[in-house]
Amino acid sequence: MSTSTAPRRPALRRKVVALTVAGLGIAGLGLASAAQLNLTAGALGAGTTVVASCDSDGVAVAFTNAFAAAAKGYTVTEVKLSGVAAGCAGQTVKVDLLNTDPADGSTGASLGQVTGTVAASGGSVTLAVPGSVKAADVKGVAVVIAS
Repeated sequence: MSTSTAPRRPALRRKVVALTVAGLGIAGLGLASAAQLNLTAGALGAGTTVVASCDSDGVAVAFTNAFAAAAKGYTVTEVKLSGVAAGCAGQTVKVDLLNTDPADGSTGASLGQVTGTVAASGGSVTLAVPGSVKAADVKGVAVVIAS
């Protein structure tokens, strides 16, 4: 009778693979426990306040556009706010040009932001738009007037 060692090799390979997997599992548990966070108690405060508007009847927004060969189309060069109340005089106005309409509830991104100051008499504020914001991309605006 001759004995063959061929059946023993697959069994030996299985044992080596099983031991290797077990060793990796134990090493992984050690790494996972080392990655735990130690937390300490902190302080948290919150509060609310009423924010009154300096302009109760709203502000109109208009744009000035110009053709820009580099942009291959029309770009927004100015944003003009009109009907700004005198109560907003001296306050900072920020306008974000948005790629979505805020009225539809979707979230979008700002294509550009311009900042200026409301004149002493209120009225209108004209803000130059730097860069090249394509007019076709502007779907809405967000305006903030704050001190």
